[in-house]
Amino acid sequence: MGGDGGASDGDGSSDTGAAASADTPAKTTAPAPASMPAHPAPATAEVAPPPSPMVEAYQTRRKVPFWAMPVLAALPLWAYVYTGTLSPPPAGEGPEVIGEELYAGSGCAGCHGGGGGGGVGPAFTGGAIYETFPDFVTHFEWVRLGSAGWLAERGDSYGASGKPVNGGMPGYGEDQLSDHDLLFIVLHERLLGGENPDTEDAEALEAVVLLMEENPDMTLEEAMAEVGLEAPEGSTDGSGADRGDASPDNVAGTEDTPGSEGESGPGTDSGTGGAGGDAEPSQSAGGATSSP
Repeated sequence: MGGDGGASDGDGSSDTGAAASADTPAKTTAPAPASMPAHPAPATAEVAPPPSPMVEAYQTRRKVPFWAMPVLAALPLWAYVYTGTLSPPPAGEGPEVIGEELYAGSGCAGCHGGGGGGGVGPAFTGGAIYETFPDFVTHFEWVRLGSAGWLAERGDSYGASGKPVNGGMPGYGEDQLSDHDLLFIVLHERLLGGENPDTEDAEALEAVVLLMEENPDMTLEEAMAEVGLEAPEGSTDGSGADRGDASPDNVAGTEDTPGSEGESGPGTDSGTGGAGGDAEPSQSAGGATSSP
């Protein structure tokens, strides 16, 4: 009950506690748990290279709306029509246009060139056609008769310079070309030659062409009579009929042409058929042409 007892008790308690501690096995410190392995870092994905500027521009540009496609498809047609409104109207089917088409389609261009510059046949350009045929009537007759027909009807030379007839120029009979069509070819050939130095001959040809344009069935002789023209002396019309009694003064240059030198006249003309008929064998037998 005294203080010693209490102290003893206190000491006893201490000894009891110490004994208990001695009897209890000492607790060992548990080892620290092993650290968990770290997760592997994910593989780095390959970064795609940046697109080229052209691809980037294509991807970012604004797309054409679907309704614009028909408009774009019709744009060429619209441009064609619009351009046509700005162009001058076509020349139409005048004598010059018809003559050019007939010149190309009848085979003349194949020998004399599309522009009249020559080839197998002589050239027309640079006034050459006017040096050979100062008047359009003799020019017309040479193309109608051809080499063989001219040789039989007119002589062995042709043109104002008296060129020898060597053959090769086919004749174009009426069954091939009417006077209307043949005259338009002659017109085109003379236009290829440049400006006609004989204004009277140019005016006469223009007058006959205009009349025959309105009357396609007219012969050259009828058209010339209608406009008050007479053929060169000794020349023949498209049918081969002699016109030797006509005055040579009404067509310029006739005094220098073979027609006025007497190759063909009332005494030499066969009077039996068309000049085209005389010339046709030359064309069928020949093939190559060598016109004026």
